[in-house]
Amino acid sequence: MNTRALKFMLCVAFYLLIGVSFFSCDNDDDSVISWPKGEFNHSKIQQLEGFWEQKPALLTAANMSVGEFIEWSTDSAWSLAQTERAKLRIVRDGITTPSASTLLEKVITLQDVPVYMNNTYGGTVGGFVSAAADIKSLSTMYDVYYGTRLDYPGTKFLPDGAGYAVIRFTSSNVTHLEIPYCTEMGGTFAHAWPNTGGGFTSSTLGDGGFPEYRFDNYYAPDQGAELYEVTPLGNEILRATFEGMKWVTTEPATKSAVKWGSSVRNGVYGGSVEDLSPVITFSDGRKQILNKQGEYIDYTGDLFYVSTVAEYKNFSMRVWRYDEQHYLLTISDFQAFSELNLDLIERGVYGKIVLSEEAGNLHEEISRQ
Repeated sequence: MNTRALKFMLCVAFYLLIGVSFFSCDNDDDSVISWPKGEFNHSKIQQLEGFWEQKPALLTAANMSVGEFIEWSTDSAWSLAQTERAKLRIVRDGITTPSASTLLEKVITLQDVPVYMNNTYGGTVGGFVSAAADIKSLSTMYDVYYGTRLDYPGTKFLPDGAGYAVIRFTSSNVTHLEIPYCTEMGGTFAHAWPNTGGGFTSSTLGDGGFPEYRFDNYYAPDQGAELYEVTPLGNEILRATFEGMKWVTTEPATKSAVKWGSSVRNGVYGGSVEDLSPVITFSDGRKQILNKQGEYIDYTGDLFYVSTVAEYKNFSMRVWRYDEQHYLLTISDFQAFSELNLDLIERGVYGKIVLSEEAGNLHEEISRQ
């Protein structure tokens, strides 16, 4: 490696370490390389208002003290007294429901960054998420790990690890968000500590739990979603933005499209059952589909949810295209996790990469939205 290339690589590494937004590197070829900050960066998140601004009024409405909130919101809801659960639900239900303009945030492992950037999930996001404003105080690896309780069984996160990543996005599918209440709170979620079943994380940081939600399926984010890598100290670098139906990598001063790795269909589509096209959405509520000429046009017609599923060793599993020869199969059934020796994909989702021919009865399930 020549001296100039080594100098530039060290410069970029230093940028990642200190996370200074205005920092740039001279590559000795009379050009300056700067890394874009992104629209949903940490500084902008701090300007948003969420639960912690609403909290005093909500506690007053529920006749709950700060101490009681800290204790009850971080405890298993199924072990609380009925009166305590009732007050906790008043607080949780009083939090402003996410709308199409609400910025959401999903924490993922660094190992999962290439999975998203290679569009293995077909550009979709699901599982547990938070309103970005509700967890804006969490930025270091330690705080994110213990604040959102990433220490669930099988976790790939480490409190002293190399960092984490976040997807920040708005969604036109917020009506498919649910509060993860256990049956004692009027929901359907199983007892699975460190999930509290009360709609809050069981944070150990000392200020009480953080509100959380869960998507009932996987949906493409609105255009302009952003994926950041975050250092253990909380410094961010924008890695990709969501454009069209795929993640596009962010490079210094330029962008390059990552090959869309999924010919398997999952997500929201428009048109007719016989002729479906993927739908892209915008934060202002607009929707578009791809026409026969390869152009995106405005769309106001029927919406359908497409799931590709297959049989694998007597279990019906969701199918994602991993590469030309393999599928990634996922399922939320813990029995399948145990019997098939599956890997933990994320909290409550298990999976395995298999050869395409190992997946039997491959088919699509289509339902009207």
